Amino acid sequence: MLDLATPVKDTFTSELFGTLPPGLADSARIQFCGPAGTDAVEAALKLVRTATGREGLLAFSGAYHGMTAGALAVSGQGPSVRVGRLPFPQDYRCPFGVGGPTGAHLAARLAESMLDDPRSGVREPAGVIVEPVQGEGGVLPAPDAWLRRMREITRARSIPLIADEVQTGVGRTGAFWAVEHSGVVPDVMVLSKAIGGSLPLAVIVYREELDAWQPGAHAGTFRGNQLAMAAEHRDPALRQGERTGGPCGRVGRADARPAAAAGARARLRGGGARPRTDDRCGAGRPRGGTRRPGRRPGAERIRGATAQVVARAVARAPP
Repeated sequence: MLDLATPVKDTFTSELFGTLPPGLADSARIQFCGPAGTDAVEAALKLVRTATGREGLLAFSGAYHGMTAGALAVSGQGPSVRVGRLPFPQDYRCPFGVGGPTGAHLAARLAESMLDDPRSGVREPAGVIVEPVQGEGGVLPAPDAWLRRMREITRARSIPLIADEVQTGVGRTGAFWAVEHSGVVPDVMVLSKAIGGSLPLAVIVYREELDAWQPGAHAGTFRGNQLAMAAEHRDPALRQGERTGGPCGRVGRADARPAAAAGARARLRGGGARPRTDDRCGAGRPRGGTRRPGRRPGAERIRGATAQVVARAVARAPP
């Protein structure tokens, strides 16, 4: 329905805004994009470039944001001269060889240095895009303290922070949005997948001061899927704003102790688990590129669900 107001769209928007982090919901704007998450990523990149007048972007190693040109450019496997790469902190393959809080601190410090050093070769970017939990990178949760520090660094330099919640939103990590674990409020949130009730729907929500679109600046035919909005309206998670993560949070809290006792290399975010039920990887299939050569991730039977242990997170497939 393009940008025409409809009762279904008004209801969906009101319910969606009721779930957003308060610091964003109070003054947010919404853009209905094409049907896929990669379309919303493209819109987010275009928005921050329009609002700031800058071209460059910063993204993180191991990232995955989609398969269209702009989204692929900010992904780990898509080199681009307009995108700078920053290390994503993790324990399993820490880029600094130390892991833990020290590794996360060094990653944030390097980002700060690259932004402030006039000889680093990194110009002030239009935005920084991050996944609160990296998907294709290995199901790696961003350390809370690191994500908060990245928010401080970008805010102090008036650099928009984009949170890609396509794979993590609507309770998949034990909180309604994955950024809630760290308390970070991004400038732009990229939303798709679960918000459409399993039907094609993608949006971005962003701070009103970034609302620099001119009329017709980002149009398209298949935007604002009315059927998907109606389907999501029937989902009690969005309708009631289920802030505790619902079944994902309950299963994660119940399984945290058995998983630790089984020696799984796992960290459950906020007592929740991130189920692998999205179309980017296939249900229950381990993601490639995250295993130590010659080793296979372990698997434990926990309450009827197979836990594929990859790096430091537990991804779940239905029994």
